[in-house]
Amino acid sequence: MAYPTYAHQDPPVKLRLRRLLLELKPLEEKYWEAQQLVQQMAVHEVGLWVQAILEKPLPMQWMHNLSIHILGELLQRHPAIVTSEFGKVRKNVSWLFPEDGDVDRAAAFFRNLLWTKETMGQNPKSEASTFSKLLMKRTKQNDLCKVPACTGRAWLVHIWKDVPSTRPSLDLLVSCVVRWLADPYETQGAKAACLKVLSEETARLRPPADLETWIISLLFQEVCRHPMQHSPDLQQLLCLLHVPPHPSSVRCLLGSSQDPGYLMTLWGCLCNWLPQAPWMSGQACEAWCRAGPPPLYALLRAMLVAFSQLPDSRNLCRSAIMALAALGTSSSSISTQAPALLLMLFHDGPVLPAEVWMPLLPLLDYLSQFSEQAVELGTRLRSLASGGFWTAPRLGGQMASPPNGQMQAQLATFQTAPGATWSQCERNQIGIHQCHQAHGQGWPQEYQTCHPAPPKQAQGAQGCMQPFTTQTEFRTLPQQTSKAVTHRQPSVGLQNTNNTCYMNSFMQALFLTDAFVWRIYDFTLKLKAKASKIDEEDFEFGKKVVELLQKQFAKMALTKHQHTDIWDILQAFPADYRSGEQQDVTETIRFVFDKLGGSDQDLLREVFAGQLQEKIQCRECGKIKVREETFTDLVLPVPTAEQAKESGIVPTMQKLLEERLKCEEMDDPNNLVTCENCQKKTFAVKWSEITRPPPHLCLCLNRFTFNMQTYDFTKEKTPVKIDEGLWIGGYEYELYHTIIHTGKDASSGHYYAMGRRSEPTVSGDCAFYTMDDSQIKEADVSLLAGNPPEKLLDDNAYVLFLRCKQAPPTPEFRIPLSLVEYVKKQDKKQ
Repeated sequence: MAYPTYAHQDPPVKLRLRRLLLELKPLEEKYWEAQQLVQQMAVHEVGLWVQAILEKPLPMQWMHNLSIHILGELLQRHPAIVTSEFGKVRKNVSWLFPEDGDVDRAAAFFRNLLWTKETMGQNPKSEASTFSKLLMKRTKQNDLCKVPACTGRAWLVHIWKDVPSTRPSLDLLVSCVVRWLADPYETQGAKAACLKVLSEETARLRPPADLETWIISLLFQEVCRHPMQHSPDLQQLLCLLHVPPHPSSVRCLLGSSQDPGYLMTLWGCLCNWLPQAPWMSGQACEAWCRAGPPPLYALLRAMLVAFSQLPDSRNLCRSAIMALAALGTSSSSISTQAPALLLMLFHDGPVLPAEVWMPLLPLLDYLSQFSEQAVELGTRLRSLASGGFWTAPRLGGQMASPPNGQMQAQLATFQTAPGATWSQCERNQIGIHQCHQAHGQGWPQEYQTCHPAPPKQAQGAQGCMQPFTTQTEFRTLPQQTSKAVTHRQPSVGLQNTNNTCYMNSFMQALFLTDAFVWRIYDFTLKLKAKASKIDEEDFEFGKKVVELLQKQFAKMALTKHQHTDIWDILQAFPADYRSGEQQDVTETIRFVFDKLGGSDQDLLREVFAGQLQEKIQCRECGKIKVREETFTDLVLPVPTAEQAKESGIVPTMQKLLEERLKCEEMDDPNNLVTCENCQKKTFAVKWSEITRPPPHLCLCLNRFTFNMQTYDFTKEKTPVKIDEGLWIGGYEYELYHTIIHTGKDASSGHYYAMGRRSEPTVSGDCAFYTMDDSQIKEADVSLLAGNPPEKLLDDNAYVLFLRCKQAPPTPEFRIPLSLVEYVKKQDKKQ
């Protein structure tokens, strides 16, 4: 590699830079030196080093990786210079992606580079196009759609998702994402990105009137292109529709073909698919996809109705129904679904003559040994033996529910389909145990290789991470002494009793944490061994807190009123909490957690507790001093508005966590560290590692800082992007509750919250709700996107609650009957 000459460079630093790739040192040490290099590099040197790195290919992969690491660090510190210089060097994309290189590392930098260019108002489309051409060249394909599944292709679609300006023309984009969604060898992470891209493009360019026919035609086209080699994931296209597929839309697509063989091939392929819950969640997914039967079955119903309107409809419908019933007798994984689907089509499908249904009876008699739905359908068909039609109620073209609760039994069968692929948002609701066992506690290997990994520092800073485990098993309360309660999204407000909005927002957070609510009813506070008088007083107060929370959650779960109060809690708490003075919510959280025994007791240890190591390494001898601590919340510093503006990047949760854990130089001569090995004060470096992640993570954004000039606290209103997930090593966390402080300064203001249940509800509602004391309404989540409207500049996320997607699911929630009676009496008083 050719290195430039610097007129103003300090000679020792110059030699250190030149020797970086050539010295025989451990690779970890080289990475550390590269970090120092970037920190010490002057601004005028950055462009020269970008040119030098990109000038020639490197002979060894570790050299290439180290060079990309340097480029990534430079991009983070000097985005404008790096993006400008990167565009000047010819063949820069091919340099990033040598044939034997680390695609994940290069693509992660490449995506960050293109995203940075887009945020700076530059057009990154040419680089993305070059990358596409490189993929075609490497795979010897003339058509981008035909590039086979590989790590590079997965990264390309993630770049399209994250950097919209890099997307090709609409026709090429749609052809690629649909083809790759149909590819059985592609990973679910890349397919989810394909679906996201298509969702954004269709929402922007396609009117709803044309969308339905277009989406269904894309699905049919891919199924018929390779009837034996396509993925059932194509059914996720249906989640882009605003309403269930209408028979008229399907008929216009099927009517052009009069070949029964073609129609039955298409029908047979779709019947062999296992139904999937929508991958998209919240407002991105239409309500009809979450509320009723799977979208796949809505399409099959529309197809059968369309069959009934085509020539020779009786034979066509009879063949379709018989083919579906035959699947029930097979050994395929769909066999358990066939009877329930047949019952739904009989009840809510087209009105067909009895002669179409009667040939099913022998097959149904066989299936009746295994399926209650087969028994029910057989009974209904025999009622038609006298001839005529059976008509079912219609609900405006939507699917009606079968009588006698059959829809519930039918859905239960759908939801426990073995091998189905469910979105994380609905794993607890649908097939959670099968899904959890299939994916395991760790980070799936295929996800690691083809899905963009979390930032390198977030992974590497964790050392030898251990998976979180619970010390006790979930033990459901006895049925004879408790009542089952169905969790629902926020619907019960809390009255503001003399400036208690801080406590209201925190109580809502605890109530929305399913695992905490479940464990509070099976938790007994334990007194410390050799307890002091203060310990005994804390123990007595802690028992009272447990009892109060049990009553409070019972009221919030069972009350028939739209709001309730926290009066009992306030009366038991110290005088400061009922004085009418606004309290800091983070101090309240720590007070309550402390009185519940903190991480020493089962309740907090198994819900919010994680393990952290603070490490200090001597620069002279290399000895590392470790201090281990257990945490129930993490405080993350928030940059000032000026700092965020200078960086040009909106801070994210991931970035703030990295700042909290990052390696820092302790090079102040007045603040040296005493090394036990060297027996003297030395320079050192320090960093933090999360060695055991918590099942639920409580993050406090440090927005209030003390101003030494005014001797008062100031509030940092810097927007933080918190609408994305958070990674700690291989564990992914998703936000379910945030407490927001609204106010111009730290001495005044108001707290409210936005959130949803920590685990999916039976209704499938994944939307966020605003909880402003006694008022509950659906939330505007734009505040969480890091670019709030002007009227919400004083509304700032302050405390975040996140749940790990790999955490074990919470069992059925039950409340003791004594508290059920207590709530009934309280409702009468209210």
